Amino acid sequence: MGSEGFPEPLRIVQSFADSIDVETADDDLDSTARFGRWLVAHGFDHPEPTDAERVLALGIRDALREELIAHHGDGDARTARAKLDAYARMVPLRAAFGDGMATLIPAGGGAAAMLGAVLAAVVIAEHEGTWERVKICREETCQVAFYDRSKNHSKTWCSMGVCGNRNKTRSYRDRQRSATAS
Repeated sequence: MGSEGFPEPLRIVQSFADSIDVETADDDLDSTARFGRWLVAHGFDHPEPTDAERVLALGIRDALREELIAHHGDGDARTARAKLDAYARMVPLRAAFGDGMATLIPAGGGAAAMLGAVLAAVVIAEHEGTWERVKICREETCQVAFYDRSKNHSKTWCSMGVCGNRNKTRSYRDRQRSATAS
């Protein structure tokens, strides 16, 4: 949900963060076979990643999701960034100077290339001032990554029509129950 709102360079970040479906507990990184299929589906020709690559990907994804939750002001941003920093040390990146602007690109292949692409997109987005707009939906049954295009960066749900409505309806019912119990 909400992929249409993501800038193209951040779509790999969104897809990677959403490689787990919180509602169904369906996880594309729960085995090397599934991770390999996910990599191939996303353009990385690496159908047989190692378990060490999968574990590294899991660690980065979890730290990344913590960082995105912290963009709401929830969670511990310092801890999330420290975890990302520790994992980033294991992913090779390099500067590239082509016809356009200088950029960061993955220096490895396979899973390292995907992880490098994710981390490079994060670094570039942070330098462009757009990284804080990438968030995780606050609805506990959803928690997908979304891009906050609101003027004041205050959007909390991936969709007001679905998750926002679900949350507001739940709050209304809780208030009604409290009022009748009093």
